Amino acid sequence: MMFRRALIQPRFFSRTAANLEIVTFPMADIGEGIKEVEVLNWFVKEGDTVEEFQKLCEIQSDKAMAEITSKYTGKITKIYTEVGDMQQVGSGLVDIDVDGGDAPEAPPAAAPASSAPASSSGGSLETVNMMEIADGISKVEVLQVFVKDGDVVSEGDNLIEIQSDKATAEIPSPFSGTVKNITAVIGEDLKIGGPICQIQAEGSSSSATTTSAPSTTTTTTTSSTATSASTTASKSSGGLFHQSEAGKKVLATPAVRRIAAEKSVDLTKVPATGKGGRVTKEDIINFLEGAAPATTTTTATSSTAPTSTAVKYTPEDRTEKIMGRTKVMVASMTESLKIPSFGAADEINLNELVKIRTMLKPVVEKRGAKLSYMPFFIKAASFALKEYPVVNSTLNSDVTELTYKGAHNIGIAMDTAQGLVVPNIKNVEQKTIFEISQELAGLQERGMSNTLTPADLQGGTFTLSNIGSIGGTYVSPIIMPPQVAIGALGKVVKVPRYNANGEIESQNILYISWTADHRVIDGATMVRFSNVWKSYLETPSKMLLDLA
Repeated sequence: MMFRRALIQPRFFSRTAANLEIVTFPMADIGEGIKEVEVLNWFVKEGDTVEEFQKLCEIQSDKAMAEITSKYTGKITKIYTEVGDMQQVGSGLVDIDVDGGDAPEAPPAAAPASSAPASSSGGSLETVNMMEIADGISKVEVLQVFVKDGDVVSEGDNLIEIQSDKATAEIPSPFSGTVKNITAVIGEDLKIGGPICQIQAEGSSSSATTTSAPSTTTTTTTSSTATSASTTASKSSGGLFHQSEAGKKVLATPAVRRIAAEKSVDLTKVPATGKGGRVTKEDIINFLEGAAPATTTTTATSSTAPTSTAVKYTPEDRTEKIMGRTKVMVASMTESLKIPSFGAADEINLNELVKIRTMLKPVVEKRGAKLSYMPFFIKAASFALKEYPVVNSTLNSDVTELTYKGAHNIGIAMDTAQGLVVPNIKNVEQKTIFEISQELAGLQERGMSNTLTPADLQGGTFTLSNIGSIGGTYVSPIIMPPQVAIGALGKVVKVPRYNANGEIESQNILYISWTADHRVIDGATMVRFSNVWKSYLETPSKMLLDLA
């Protein structure tokens, strides 16, 4: 199960000349077989004072995402790893001066009389970081910046507007004071925990005159800045953010806005059909196709207009940093290629299953669901796993232990706009085909809307990839460690075949390809497993005998 948790870390002490207690905070083991993790975000910086249980950083492995919290109250004196770097398990994350943790609390009493700059005023220059807005979101895109350097804001005034794959939100200021050093940029990604800006808090020497301004001035400044930011958006972001003259906001994913910018399409004029009023890629395509005739008519009535205003798109090279899910896939697939594996393949006659599904479809539809072939494939795999439990096992990283998994958590590889994801249905051995169908539909919906939860993605014990829904027959699926086997379903095709009586008949043939870890599964075992799976699909009524 993929989850966030506070990690209890061992203590490593050192002493400075001043007899201060410095704790080196190491990266603990967050899961079996994990040797390194990627640092996604830092919530602190060197010099910050932290309290016990305060978040330090967010990390991600190929199995889990976690937030590392401090076990101590003190001052961060050193950070060992930068965002995006790999952190070895057991190596130091930060140094914390435990004895020095209370030091920063003293200066505020003397701050009003001090004429020192903000950087030395004992914390009067506050850094505003991007807060966590939902579980599993590691970054957001900045849509608007409502303020500029020098603006005076009150606590609760909006600083920026952001969008993730789950929500659009406005981020308010937690302080009253003067805005300085804005780092959020329209159209660019902002990591959770990353800095938005700094605010010179009220009461320090450099902000004393502006904090006395009336609230109407603050409101006017913020309003005018918002308008300026909106105008700047269309210039600095290359058309990635669009807003109408009336201030209409357009909901669209970054990928859709990129296409709109490339095609020079004003998103405010595109009819939205997506969930929650979002503009989709198909909406842009339909808009372009529908706009072409109108453009031709308009140009034909003007003697000075060009004969065609069609937008010509010239592809350009684009380099993107490998990050997020792609980075995790790179690591897991590279690891998978170290496994000595073998393949097996077969054909399955689905004629009887086609009849059963045709009979049950209207029954399932009356229950408000849809019935595809996939729930049958999944349940048949569970029946076969009961007979050959080694196929449902996991192998540890140093190949010293093989764990036979009791639950059949069968993963389903899905192709989404965000890339390949493999959520899994838990405890398939305990579920009916109808229950599997319901859970599968839920996973598919969350996968397409990019709202899969960590629990959906973790804990898989065996995987099926339905590549046939796109096309293709035989493929070579790649094992997802620590699992030891995977199956790839080709498309179902109707072909002539000889039946048991030697007669040619039309058969609905499914092509199946298996890949297994040859260190723990031999070829005969995998083929026998495949034969059991095949028998349940070619004679689906057998499932009635073994349903729990």
